[in-house]
Amino acid sequence: MFRFSVCLAAAALCACGVLCVNLPASADSSAPPGQTYPSVASPANAHPSASAQLLAAARADADKGDNEAAAQELHRAATLEPRNIEIQRLLGDVEYRLEHYQAAEAAYNAVLAVDPNNRDVWNRIGGVYSAEDRFDDAVSAFRKSLPSREGFANLVLLYSDEGRLGELEAEYKLEETRNPYEPSNHYNLASIYKAEKKYDAAIAQLQYALDRDARYTDAYNLLGNVYGEEGRYDDAINQYKTALAIDSHYAFAWNNWGVELVNEGQYDAGIEKFNHAVELEPQLALGYENLGVAYDHLNQFTKAVEEFQRAINLDPHERNVYINLGSLYYTHNQLNLAEAAFIKGLALQPKSPRLHFGLGLTYEAQKKLPLAEDQFKIALQEDPKDPEAASELATIESQVKR
Repeated sequence: MFRFSVCLAAAALCACGVLCVNLPASADSSAPPGQTYPSVASPANAHPSASAQLLAAARADADKGDNEAAAQELHRAATLEPRNIEIQRLLGDVEYRLEHYQAAEAAYNAVLAVDPNNRDVWNRIGGVYSAEDRFDDAVSAFRKSLPSREGFANLVLLYSDEGRLGELEAEYKLEETRNPYEPSNHYNLASIYKAEKKYDAAIAQLQYALDRDARYTDAYNLLGNVYGEEGRYDDAINQYKTALAIDSHYAFAWNNWGVELVNEGQYDAGIEKFNHAVELEPQLALGYENLGVAYDHLNQFTKAVEEFQRAINLDPHERNVYINLGSLYYTHNQLNLAEAAFIKGLALQPKSPRLHFGLGLTYEAQKKLPLAEDQFKIALQEDPKDPEAASELATIESQVKR
């Protein structure tokens, strides 16, 4: 049976490669890892203990992936303290995970009504607009989040999805020319080059950034991501180690170190690193997804499914998780579940050639040949150079002609 390649999540807050790495794309090298943005204290009220208890319970439920329970608790807490930023921000998060986008937008707007310059929440509401395919609104929101750890990474993803990375590259080349001594300008341009797979150009920009700020952890992390995508796993790990020597609580580097270990076939060692990453950042969906990939390699089917589902509960828009989950079900001949996973992924990412390809393989295994043919054709429309989709389509067409 055909075997999918699994995707690890390299921490870039987005990411992708054969694994997925986390790059916290920060547009400001002065922002230390783990920085939170200032929030305005809510006014005194008559119910602080009741709302605080509900918020604590909601956080615990959200960390477990029980977003329905968390939402109920947060709505009760928001009734008691409607101007409490922490309540409204978490409410926006769980409503987003439940795909209740209007409710999420309302909660985030409640934060912005109190704190209009909250960059963290501008980044989050940009994610809502992106999920609703509101490109211009999403771009505007992500730009209002800058400088932030995630905002720039999300901006790059948005332009990438639209096939407009060249526009963003031109904009940030100009910015880098205007101020070549600012490390974050080189970092931002490197992030774009990485998304365009211009690896030599990305490396050069990151070296410029590090020449100007030798403690720039995000730059070491991104440099590791680039090396990892080039297959230079040991070089990548050395960059993550350098970042961790500066900040041992930098969860992205722990996650990405695990990615490279799994790439080298060291699955148990990778799991150790992923677990440490999610201990530091319990909401890091990519960490749980990578745990699922590692457990899949170890043929621990149930554990892999549990970790993929945990990732989905934390971030239903994570890019590779539906490919990984569908692949897992497919290889274990659970074709109805594989079909559901791929279709769910396509509802969120309708242009993904890998999701169309996976659904095509699943239909083919179910002997639904016309449906399989349609999916392989769509996959080739999205990626005309995909040899696997071309091969499968040729096989299907030869069977149909008989």
